[in-house]
Amino acid sequence: MAGDVLRRNKEWLNVASNYAVNVGITILLLRPVPKYLRPIVAPFLPSVRTMRKQLRYAKDIFIPMVHERRLAEQAKDPNYIKPDDFLQWMMDLGGERDEELEPETLAHHMLLLVTLAVTHTSTMALCHCLFDLVTRPEYVEPLREEMCRTLPDGWYNATQAALKDQSRLDSFLRESQRFAPPGELNFHRIVKEPITLHDGLVLPVETHVCFPAGPISKDAAFIKNPMVFDGFRWCHDPRDRFVLTPEPARSDAMANGAGEDMHVQKLMPGAHFVSITNTNMHFGYGLQACPGRFFAANTLKAILSRIILDYEFKFLHDLDGKRPRNLVVGEHILPNMTTEMLFRKRPIGL
Repeated sequence: MAGDVLRRNKEWLNVASNYAVNVGITILLLRPVPKYLRPIVAPFLPSVRTMRKQLRYAKDIFIPMVHERRLAEQAKDPNYIKPDDFLQWMMDLGGERDEELEPETLAHHMLLLVTLAVTHTSTMALCHCLFDLVTRPEYVEPLREEMCRTLPDGWYNATQAALKDQSRLDSFLRESQRFAPPGELNFHRIVKEPITLHDGLVLPVETHVCFPAGPISKDAAFIKNPMVFDGFRWCHDPRDRFVLTPEPARSDAMANGAGEDMHVQKLMPGAHFVSITNTNMHFGYGLQACPGRFFAANTLKAILSRIILDYEFKFLHDLDGKRPRNLVVGEHILPNMTTEMLFRKRPIGL
């Protein structure tokens, strides 16, 4: 996000993980308050005071970074190597648009991005994947084989191109998300002007509308065997798609046209973890789709690559092959937060 220094800064890591929690608390506390009173009530909330302190801390970190980098660029030092991180990307993008952002604005953007758009959603997706892998250990070796092939120099030297080639892991991420998305509903909107739908139904002003992304992704009208977890369902290459299937079953499936289906699917744009279609809307849809989903996907692949390549893992307590039950809060789906896992470094050479 902004170089190697921050990942060792415990106070920053604490701010990055807790800022979003305070945002959520503030929203819950202010929701019952009339809109015209919220600006008056908000400053007295402990969560708001904490967020202001966290924002000041973020500015104390990032503002000097921005100034230092801009001075280095202006000096045109031939030995200066421009950082390749998200902070620099935002700085460069502002320059390309002739909208050089103030250091204070960049600092606020970094805090919002890391806490609201990356940390918690990616952490939940990672937990769901690990739970699915422990419950279905047959997927670990095929994924490890793919990682050894795509990352010959190790996970630390992963490139975007190498992560893109991890089709098995990409498919597993999508299938894990299909069963445990961040929420069953998304794309929440409030109607501001009356809308007439194609069938004549009129949505009046102040109507709350949303899409049932979760149910759609499990609808038999759009997907075969929707309630069966098939981690390699979305692989484009039939050799990856049937890697867990015994040879006779694979031959039968190919003879019955399954292989042909997968060759057709290879030409379809909607068979990736980050793909947006009207049957896969967990990242949103249309112009409002999550722009950071590509970064999130690469982050998840890099983390899972390290875990699967370097570690063995299991649940602390034997769950008899059952997956920990998700925590459902309204429309939101959270991983079970009481489940403990054990990790052990794999022997070198295995």
